[in-house]
Amino acid sequence: MTFDLRRAVLALVVVLTFVSPLAAFSASAPAAPKIVSVDITGNAHVPTAAIMQVVQARPGEPYDPRIVQQDLANINALGYFADVAPPLVRARPGGVAITYRVIENPVISKISFTGNQKVPNDTLLALMDLSVGQVFNSNTFRQDVLKINNYYERIGYGGQVPSHVKDINLDPKTGALTLAIQEGLVVKNIIIGGDPVLPPTILIPQLTLKPGMVYSDEIRQKDADALRKFYEDKFKVELGNFEGGIDPASIDQKAGTADVKYNVYVARVAAVQITGNTRTKDQVIRRELRVRPGMVVNTDWIKSDYERLQATGYFSKVNPDIKEGPDPKKPQDVTLVWEVSEQRTASANVGFGYSGGITGQGLYGTLGYQDTNLHGTGNSASVQFQRGARTYLGQIGLTIPYLGNTPKSQRYSLTVNLFDNGSTYYYPVYSATSSIIQPAPIVGATQAPIPVTLYPSTTSSLIGGVVSTSYSSSLGGSVTLGRRLSDYVIASITPTLEKVKYDTSVPSPYYFQGSQPNVLAGPTPNPLNSNISNINGSFGIAATSIANVNTGLPYQLNYITFGLGTSPITMDDPYNPRRGWRANLSESVSSNGLLKSSFQYTATQLDVARFFPVLKSATLGIHLLPETTTGVIPPSQLYTFSDQQMRGYNTVFYATDAALGQIELRQPLTADRKLTIAFFADGLDYRIRGAYPLLDPYTNRITGYPGNWAQVGDAGAGLRFDIPQLGLRTVRIDFARGANGTHMSFGIGQSF
Repeated sequence: MTFDLRRAVLALVVVLTFVSPLAAFSASAPAAPKIVSVDITGNAHVPTAAIMQVVQARPGEPYDPRIVQQDLANINALGYFADVAPPLVRARPGGVAITYRVIENPVISKISFTGNQKVPNDTLLALMDLSVGQVFNSNTFRQDVLKINNYYERIGYGGQVPSHVKDINLDPKTGALTLAIQEGLVVKNIIIGGDPVLPPTILIPQLTLKPGMVYSDEIRQKDADALRKFYEDKFKVELGNFEGGIDPASIDQKAGTADVKYNVYVARVAAVQITGNTRTKDQVIRRELRVRPGMVVNTDWIKSDYERLQATGYFSKVNPDIKEGPDPKKPQDVTLVWEVSEQRTASANVGFGYSGGITGQGLYGTLGYQDTNLHGTGNSASVQFQRGARTYLGQIGLTIPYLGNTPKSQRYSLTVNLFDNGSTYYYPVYSATSSIIQPAPIVGATQAPIPVTLYPSTTSSLIGGVVSTSYSSSLGGSVTLGRRLSDYVIASITPTLEKVKYDTSVPSPYYFQGSQPNVLAGPTPNPLNSNISNINGSFGIAATSIANVNTGLPYQLNYITFGLGTSPITMDDPYNPRRGWRANLSESVSSNGLLKSSFQYTATQLDVARFFPVLKSATLGIHLLPETTTGVIPPSQLYTFSDQQMRGYNTVFYATDAALGQIELRQPLTADRKLTIAFFADGLDYRIRGAYPLLDPYTNRITGYPGNWAQVGDAGAGLRFDIPQLGLRTVRIDFARGANGTHMSFGIGQSF
């Protein structure tokens, strides 16, 4: 600084000037004279007493040039003086008189700053002890410079320049003090290094720092926060480490410039750790995970893995966490921890029940066992038996979701089902003529046949004490081979082989007249040849689209179903989704050629559902289910819609072609979403292709003719709640109003 240099030179001259005469005087003097007086001259503002406090020469003491020399240094060290002249040492009676001569620094009249942009003048002035009206003191000024430098270091400008007070100028005439401030180095270039994944051309525009700006740690922190937010918002990627600053090799102190290098590291998974599982094997969990070591930490990918683990149904709780990696020197390498809490996946059930009415099962008992995580392998198996007065059912199933441990084999899944079921239902019959016909007593002769019908009409009457018996059974099995086309789309092929029987009859001497099922006529024609002239069916509806199989004899039903659908991870929760979607397309083909089936038809179904978060915590769900068939189908392949779909009706709707639409608003009543109220509406457009006539299933009345479509709808509200003790995620109770009144239905799981 120019002022300090000048003062140092002057002090040196004073010392050299003074030392020589004193040394000569001392050498020639036989004895040191005594000091008779000591005074100060030249001080106008600095009190003499303040100066005399540092002076060691005292009247009465022997004159010692070394002490005088030390006094000069002490006076100069006070910091108030621009110059200290050689002292006057004059002979006086009885000794010598010493006069110290000083030139005071000017009184400060004004303090100003130049070059400061970040820190305002008021802040810098507040850091200084020097103030207007004081004599400039170099000691105080040095402390002020230290405080200014310390302040700049605290706010992030440290280490760039030797001193942030680059220069000073003190006008000796006016006392104006000007401090030239250099806050930091001006950025010349910005260099991006490390492991940023993204190119510098994308990252640099996101930075606060620009070439031409003064660098600071505060700006660096802003840049770190900006890049962290940019990665998370745009790419859902975590920023693992951000370091760097001024590149020392690029510093040009003369020009006051430097390059800034930022090393940007995205967070990468160094290890995947699984905790909490005691039954489920590690490989069963790991095969569901797509975020693996070496990959960047992407929150969407982690969320997808979370949903995949939730969709398995093995865990009551899944908690992903990111912790420090194995190498503390690389904070960008992290450990991804999956903490799981297992839940019961095996259940056995024994029970009984009763359902009445002509379509009810009567008294029945059930016995079953299932495990969706068999021995912790992720495979599932189930066995179920049911026997009742009117129905029986036996089913064994096994699912292997991953066929092997290699990446290629794990694309495939396998499901095998074996089943044997049957049912017997009883339906009332009506007279086929306008008068009620009762059988006459048999007296030595066979009673004449009496024609009856399953269809009530204005010209028929119910025949009391007589019912028709409808029997059907199915024995067979299916094998499903699935192929994961991606994490979201699965293709499948399912060949199914069944032996089916259908038989609807009435006791003798009654018989079905005309186009009604007629057991007296013997076996019905080949089901492939069903037409308007021979339509007979155990279903109770005469239609060219329903196979004529009312014989009680076995038929071979062989078909292949091709499927294409989404995996459960397209929804945030496969059981109670709040957002996401699912879609499944299937095509079933039965052929009497290659497949050796007794039937020839196709059945096509598209099932689509979409879920939207609405309001604060509610979910809006929309469900569409169009279905259609071609050819002649067996009664068991008719599309059916019970009170699980049409919740305002207590009967079943049958169709060869249909379109179901549902909309539902689900509003949780508790924070854990275990109790929910729902408001819904259902609509169904359906028909039995080629029906003659068309039976309205919910009234058992003849309503139409071939090709006619019927529409029904309902609306209502319901409750959803969990019963964890029984392992039930969602129990559903719905109250709805349809065309014929109100109905209450029960179900397990959401309606769609």
